[in-house]
Amino acid sequence: MPLKINIWRIIGLLAIVAFAVLFFKIVIYIAISLVLFLVGYPVTYKLERIKFGKRHMPDAVAALITILLIVFVLFGLFFLIIPPLAAEINFLAELNFYDVFHNILAQFPGIKAMLLKLGNEEDLKQNLSTQVSEYVNTKNISMVLNNTFQYFGTIFGGMLCTLFITFFLLKDERIVKNSLLTITPLGVEKEMREVLKMSKKMLSKYFVSLFIDMFIVGGAVFLFLTIFGIKNALIIAFCAGILNVIPYIGSAITMVIAIILGVSSCISTGSYELIGSTINTIFFTLLTINLVDGFIIQPFLFSNSVKAHPLEIFIVTLMAGTLGGIFGMVIALPVYTIIRIIASEFLSHLKFFRKISENITE
Repeated sequence: MPLKINIWRIIGLLAIVAFAVLFFKIVIYIAISLVLFLVGYPVTYKLERIKFGKRHMPDAVAALITILLIVFVLFGLFFLIIPPLAAEINFLAELNFYDVFHNILAQFPGIKAMLLKLGNEEDLKQNLSTQVSEYVNTKNISMVLNNTFQYFGTIFGGMLCTLFITFFLLKDERIVKNSLLTITPLGVEKEMREVLKMSKKMLSKYFVSLFIDMFIVGGAVFLFLTIFGIKNALIIAFCAGILNVIPYIGSAITMVIAIILGVSSCISTGSYELIGSTINTIFFTLLTINLVDGFIIQPFLFSNSVKAHPLEIFIVTLMAGTLGGIFGMVIALPVYTIIRIIASEFLSHLKFFRKISENITE
């Protein structure tokens, strides 16, 4: 009998894997919808508690309001960032890198002297201009835009599917629980219910904390760069907030993008003498914000949401990055949280799993 049960479990697992491979796009929609559900659930829950006379707000209305809030925030950010980003792309596409390189070298004689050891100035400028023009030109920009518009229908359709799934998850949160309980062995249904309950609670706190951290970092970057008079502060702040999802590496990528945009703004106004001070301002501003975020804000937010020590979070993130690269680092904490919750229910008799999950129910 146990052999038959194990065979059916293996068949069921293979069926799930086959579904994920064959319908990968649908799996992505569901995954994004689950994240939006976990973020929007606290809002829906609060709305459902609102009373109109003797009746509470209907589930469907609360879910619809939450969806509209999510759409409003996403489209607000989209229309806020696209115009300046499009203007910057057009400027870079039409830039004469030969003249730019000449003017930059004139402002930095030390760099010029070092580069001249590799060849004469004309050859260096010609090679740089050729290399850059291959990657940043009107033709390449047009190709990217054309591809974006070509796949706009697919992107828009995916957004509608994701929002549709999210709406029903928010309207009836039991959908996920009932679906998972359907494939749960009869003997462990009670433990599985507890796992699902704790997972929803903790992951919801984690993703809300993550979005709060993104807005704090993005807002701080925009505020300070604007105060220091850095052009493109809005685009840099947007990149800082979005890329903050990637632990540690995201801040480094943001730094590179920010410096490029800062130098670009100096070039666009012809203020080549400000390039050095602009780079220093951007570098030290982002470095300070990232240090404060990394050592104060994130440990406070994430430690409270996933009930783990900051050092534990750091080590888990590094291990996930070693195994799965950037993607592994992004999903490290949610996956580790689920593992700890499962361990607290099914593996508490083992010392190691009991130790890593001991704070999970506090």
